[in-house]
Amino acid sequence: MVTDKDKLRKMVLRIVEERRMSSIMNDTKWEELRYAMMNEMPFQPPYTVKFLTDDAPCAEETSWHEAYVYEGLFNAALAIEWIKIRPVKKKSRGTLIAPELEDAHDELEKILDKYNIPYEEDNGVYCICGYRTLAG
Repeated sequence: MVTDKDKLRKMVLRIVEERRMSSIMNDTKWEELRYAMMNEMPFQPPYTVKFLTDDAPCAEETSWHEAYVYEGLFNAALAIEWIKIRPVKKKSRGTLIAPELEDAHDELEKILDKYNIPYEEDNGVYCICGYRTLAG
């Protein structure tokens, strides 16, 4: 019996081959990342995700809890091209006062290092790639 996950796996393998890509992350690493974002960060940082099967990234930032509840995202981890995490949270201090920013860059880097998750940081946004285009 062919499942939806089998169909997705075949589609991802075809896309990876066509685009000459290499896998960077696996299901275990994605699950470690999801778990750490929900349980080891001082807050759950927002992120955007791009799937190999989509032309553009998701339009809205998503919470880690929503990803956990929406079983499609992390059950389809094999299709994640990249996730970009912004480890900053705005805390409202009233209408007339600018929001306070809670910064968790250091905590995020410690988690990524702890789980040996490769990342790139650009202007305070951390990109974790599931796949990369091969050089050449």
